[in-house]
Amino acid sequence: MKKSIIGVVGTGIMGGGIAQMFAEQGFHTLIWDTTPAITASGQKKIRTRLEASVAKGKRTAQEAEAILSRIQPVEHLSALAGVTLVIEAIIEDFDAKTNLYVQLEKALPQQTAIGTNTSSLSVSDLARSLIHPERFLGIHFFNPPTKLELVEVIATKKLAPATLKTVEEILGHCGKTAVNVKDSPGFIVNRLLLPLINEAARLVDAGVASPEEIDTAMCLGAMHPTGPLRVADLIGLDVCHHILTSLSQALNQPAYLPAAALSERIAAGHLGRKTGQGFYTY
Repeated sequence: MKKSIIGVVGTGIMGGGIAQMFAEQGFHTLIWDTTPAITASGQKKIRTRLEASVAKGKRTAQEAEAILSRIQPVEHLSALAGVTLVIEAIIEDFDAKTNLYVQLEKALPQQTAIGTNTSSLSVSDLARSLIHPERFLGIHFFNPPTKLELVEVIATKKLAPATLKTVEEILGHCGKTAVNVKDSPGFIVNRLLLPLINEAARLVDAGVASPEEIDTAMCLGAMHPTGPLRVADLIGLDVCHHILTSLSQALNQPAYLPAAALSERIAAGHLGRKTGQGFYTY
């Protein structure tokens, strides 16, 4: 397929990873965040990850520079006017996202597809803020986007079939497997994974076993490639806490309320890999 230009709005852990993934797959990728300094910081973190992969012998320095050359920071949303698809990957805040969509619709032509990487908000509710909801859908990547193959694609009732087809073609070119999901709390993976993580954290609360023993048991006894608490550290304990709280509210299920082992670590600033400490030390 002809290479489209991709826009990524938000340059945090997920936004930066999504931008890097598209650039690795040969797409010219424009990145934007609320200030040029934040955008530059996100770009610097992408460079750091690529330099680490060079140091490990996973790619050459020339390949890393080629990937970086395909990532272009922009200062204004209007610079995204020529892209085929914009991925929104900002904070999980409904008002922040919908306010951004108002700005995007002013900056983008009507045919530009807009996808949200939300992991916990209703895609249909977000779509109601758009003048043209037929171009809007959920495109939920998993961390790290450069490595994990799955993308949950959430179509609303108003989504145009042509938009869905374009997005699926782009994802397919990137080697992603798109799973179509009805708009519902937690979609598939988080609806199943977060209760498992939460119950593992409750085992820690109860002193049933250490994090290492819990994870070992799930790897060897349930054929999991890695344990739920190591996964929690990778996701970010604050992110897990937020998703569990959202699921509890959306489903009216107290069982989803976050375990103390999550809340206590977050209060101490131990959020997982990104802070160097969570259930494990990194």
